[in-house]
Amino acid sequence: MNYYIISSLAIILCGFVLAAFVLFKNMKGLISKLFVFWTMSGVVWGFGLYKLFTANFHNEALFWGKFSHAGAIFIPAFFLHLVYSLTNKKAQKIVFIGYAISCTLLLCDFTPLFIKDVVAKLNFKYYYVPNIAYHFFTLYFFSGITYAHYVAYKQFRLESGLKRKQLKCFLIAFVPAFFGGFTTFLLVYNIPIPPIGLILIPPYTIIIAYAIVRHQLMDIEVIIKKTLVFATLFTLVFGIFVGVALLLQHVIGAGNNLLGFAISSLIIVFTVRPLEIFLIKITDRYLFQKKYDYKHLIREFMDELRTMVLNTAGIAQSTIDFLNTSIRPTIAAVFLYNKFTNKYDLITSSDFKEKDFKIANDSMTIKALGETGKIIKINDDKLISLKERDQFIVLGIGLIIPLLIHKELIGLLCLGKKKSDEDYAEEDIETLSGLSGALAISLNNAQLFDERADAEKRALVGTIATGINHEIGNPLNIITIKLDTFRILAKEGLLAHKTKEEIIDEVDKMTKICLDSTQRIAEITKQVAEFAKPDKKLIFDKVNVNETIDETIVFLKHGMILDAGKIEKNILCDPVYAIADRGQLKQILFNLIKNASHAIDNETGRIVVSVDRNNVGEIIIKITDNGHGMPKNVLEKVFTPFFTTKEPGKGTGLGLALVKIMIDRNNAKIKVESEEGEGTTFTLVFKGGLL
Repeated sequence: MNYYIISSLAIILCGFVLAAFVLFKNMKGLISKLFVFWTMSGVVWGFGLYKLFTANFHNEALFWGKFSHAGAIFIPAFFLHLVYSLTNKKAQKIVFIGYAISCTLLLCDFTPLFIKDVVAKLNFKYYYVPNIAYHFFTLYFFSGITYAHYVAYKQFRLESGLKRKQLKCFLIAFVPAFFGGFTTFLLVYNIPIPPIGLILIPPYTIIIAYAIVRHQLMDIEVIIKKTLVFATLFTLVFGIFVGVALLLQHVIGAGNNLLGFAISSLIIVFTVRPLEIFLIKITDRYLFQKKYDYKHLIREFMDELRTMVLNTAGIAQSTIDFLNTSIRPTIAAVFLYNKFTNKYDLITSSDFKEKDFKIANDSMTIKALGETGKIIKINDDKLISLKERDQFIVLGIGLIIPLLIHKELIGLLCLGKKKSDEDYAEEDIETLSGLSGALAISLNNAQLFDERADAEKRALVGTIATGINHEIGNPLNIITIKLDTFRILAKEGLLAHKTKEEIIDEVDKMTKICLDSTQRIAEITKQVAEFAKPDKKLIFDKVNVNETIDETIVFLKHGMILDAGKIEKNILCDPVYAIADRGQLKQILFNLIKNASHAIDNETGRIVVSVDRNNVGEIIIKITDNGHGMPKNVLEKVFTPFFTTKEPGKGTGLGLALVKIMIDRNNAKIKVESEEGEGTTFTLVFKGGLL
């Protein structure tokens, strides 16, 4: 009989400890409350069994038998409600019916309709004799538990990631729990098998505890981890000190135990507090997040923003890198609104696996962020739907920070939980709110810059298109004249005296001239199209610098931007290959040569483009003009966006700023030297590509 007493005590102890811990950590959450009610129902049931197994009198045993079932009756109802909450399913009618059945059975429990009597069965002095209501309870108990697990299993098959792991633990825990409960009913119906499965109930508790710690079943893993880590480290190091103290007592205090004990006690007293402080610092530094000065963090981030290149991807990546070294989230991602798709697209991330993930503009999350302007904690916030919450949890997102400009949601900063497992405190939320404001302004400026740059590019293409009309017009005129002449000759019968071979030869010559002209037109339009198309993902490759310079000069000539006679090449090594994006290298050269063409005199002006390789294999491209040069105050601001010395309406001040951005994107360098009245030299340094 001791086996069953120990089993029932184990049920009480494990259930009570787990329920108390969950309640202490998170008493507000519905899942936590249901878990506590469910577990405490099991505790009541286990306590009733313990008292039944130790009862000495008939009436005492009968009372405790009814008492135990007062807990067991509510196990199916609480469990069903818990499963529906875990799976985010709405089933108010089913849950209501479960509670109604439990309450009805509870009313019957303390009447003879439930337990008729308690009598001796097998080796038990007292065990239940069921009545009609008990039969309904048995059916309800097993059908309710089985149905709840069926619901959990159906959802398990649909889920992935964290939620799937949580439900998997729940389903595994069902096996020992179900078997343990099943064996308690056999002897009730005079099947001579004792409740040997009771000992399997505590393993169920262990599996659920594992789910809580390992798979964040109720988001209470932090306190467990901190307690375990700190206790382990403290015990280990403290044990070493105690050992040293005892050894000292043995050596110095030999023959004088009182002296040795006094010395060891002093060592312990004077080392406990420093040891505790040391361990706190170590755990905070390496296992948990170190504390930081929030105002200093904001200032540091603002300093970062001032030095960032004006492009959205660069700003976002720098922000993520900064957060990874300060707050240290498990994942970080920046989303920006795309007006063409009406979705928030991922532009850069850290440890975020779903690279194609997008957030619809009409989602509840976006509406909540836009309306409140507040940071959303995924596990706590009630403004988002259960489906979206589950999706974010599976992706590892724990915090969504809105990026707002004048109440317009331009983007999102999404963070996972901290690597330290600490919760995001109010100080964190306050700091991230400040950072989000600075980030939103910076990203918005970058977007405006890109839009202005695109506008300038389109305007330039328009100018070039106007300039190359005559280039396209000449071959078109040739084609028109040749075809029209042939048509007239054929119509007037002037070809009738010619032989078939002569006519074929005439058509062949005409066709060749027309094809050459159309090829010429195709080359010009292709060059314009390549220059005008929007930048996409950079493709770094070995680019023939000499060919790229030739193509750029031809393009400038077509656009009537530069007379070919005013430019010369000085290629000191041939061929030369640079590691760069071909399209952007062409744009860099185009902007710099065009800029030089504006600085030179119409009659005596000259531009020299030279290419060389230095002693470490880098490619050096210099663009030198003999124009009017720049004063020192202008030279210092030459790459500043929107800075221009031209008259209003004649320049945007973005040409050289764009060059600097493209240089940075290609991991290259640029330097400018200028003397007023003497001319200007731009020096580009690219990584060299081997043949």
